Amino acid sequence: MHPRPGALAGDEEQLAFWQRHTWTGVALCVVLPLIVAVHTALSSGSAAPEHAVALYTLAAAVALPAPLLLLVPIARVVRHPRGRWFFDIWEATGVVLVATFALLDGGVHSPFTMFFYVLLPHAALSYPPLGMLIAGAGNIAGYLTVGLVAGDASSTHLLVGVLTLTVATGVCAYASHNHVLVYRRTAAFARQLAVLAERDGLTGCLNHRAFHERLQTEAVVTDPTHPLSLLIVDVDDFKSVNDTHGHPTGDQVLRLVGQALRELSRADDTAGRLGGDEFALLLPDTPLSQAVAAAERLRVQVRERAVRYGATVSVGIATTTRPSDTAALLASADRAVYRAKRAGRDRTAGPDDSPDLHGPHRLPRRAATSPG
Repeated sequence: MHPRPGALAGDEEQLAFWQRHTWTGVALCVVLPLIVAVHTALSSGSAAPEHAVALYTLAAAVALPAPLLLLVPIARVVRHPRGRWFFDIWEATGVVLVATFALLDGGVHSPFTMFFYVLLPHAALSYPPLGMLIAGAGNIAGYLTVGLVAGDASSTHLLVGVLTLTVATGVCAYASHNHVLVYRRTAAFARQLAVLAERDGLTGCLNHRAFHERLQTEAVVTDPTHPLSLLIVDVDDFKSVNDTHGHPTGDQVLRLVGQALRELSRADDTAGRLGGDEFALLLPDTPLSQAVAAAERLRVQVRERAVRYGATVSVGIATTTRPSDTAALLASADRAVYRAKRAGRDRTAGPDDSPDLHGPHRLPRRAATSPG
């Protein structure tokens, strides 16, 4: 599944990441106001803050409703093209709240200005490098606002604060860049593993397991208005090809068959290698007549491409309109391909109650005494 343009998540792993990120944000919305309340309480014995009541009230107003953010449907938010706005607004609100806490506590000398440094790594874990730089600029602007409004710090003090926040922003932006690279490489590796897990390495077709999983999926939605057809394709006298020309040539023949299957496949069709020299092509929403035409195109194409090796294929065809009828469909196609071989190879054969459909008309075949 690919993300919609502008969306933050396009798969379950990305969704889980944003859910964890949301939980962390909620935790910060509870913990940081709690620190404010504890600091205010400890300071009340000597030099009580002038705005203690306001600090307590604001801390409670942030911490108490914060868990309600867990009710936000994050799955819908991160899949929406404008879902990032939710987190951008949340980030900006955090900067404003930190600046407000610091102003109420006296200005840039308040320990609450250190919260700006807490917001930076949290942003680095989710934003790309450019977004991280923007978030860092917001934190620097918040710090400057506190210093200029409170007027409690010298220009040197403000300069040092701005420079340290700038350095922290740069480090976090690089960490974000590194995180993005690692994620992309890991995601690409995971996709590669997924392909290797379901694809036959020689022919590029689905392997036995993946093909039968797809067969089961298509069989569930099969009905009289959505017939499901199956072609079983077997290379004729494949052992003779290997014995005569060598195994590398045999592999080349298998690749030719796989290529022909994939080229003839429509968007919803599925080509698979069932094992050895046996292939299959699954044709959803395809009646028998269309399956026969596809089988004949495949037979002719393989014959023409593999003529130098004297290789051909026999194709068995079966169609069902009954849901979840995979066993009967496979058995019917297997019987059909066996009949095609018994009839002389290099031909197609239909279901049990139909005659052999097509046979060779151009190239002579090697003599054979048994199907193979």
